[in-house]
Amino acid sequence: MKKIFLLICIAFTTYSSFAQNGPRERMKAFKVAYITEKLNLTSKEAQQFWPIYNAHEKTVENLKRKGRKLIKGLQNKSNGPDGLNDAQAGEFLSQYMDNEEQKSKARQALISDLKKILPNMKILKLIKAESDFNKRILERIRERRKMN
Repeated sequence: MKKIFLLICIAFTTYSSFAQNGPRERMKAFKVAYITEKLNLTSKEAQQFWPIYNAHEKTVENLKRKGRKLIKGLQNKSNGPDGLNDAQAGEFLSQYMDNEEQKSKARQALISDLKKILPNMKILKLIKAESDFNKRILERIRERRKMN
């Protein structure tokens, strides 16, 4: 009964997202529904899981945005890597690697936090579900591009 209630709540949230938000919000709603289905979380697990996972996603999104801004700045300021001297290239690489390390640490922190509330098997299912979800999204994008 709790699982049915949880799925109804997620479906309602997903439907509300379609009505109010753009493609990015719809994608997030699909991801929530997909992960919920694949992990088969109990209501107690879901109450603990989603705040942790959402905070992680926000952190990672900010780091990805920072990385994109860094690369865009490289292209705008110096006409790409060819416009840099070796010291500038080293500074860029240092900033880039720092950003990548922060993303890795955020992922490690997520897994560490999830180990406190979920069994290891569900954490592995999460990793697989995220990978499968990303593959499905890329396949849909490729299909749409073929149609256009």
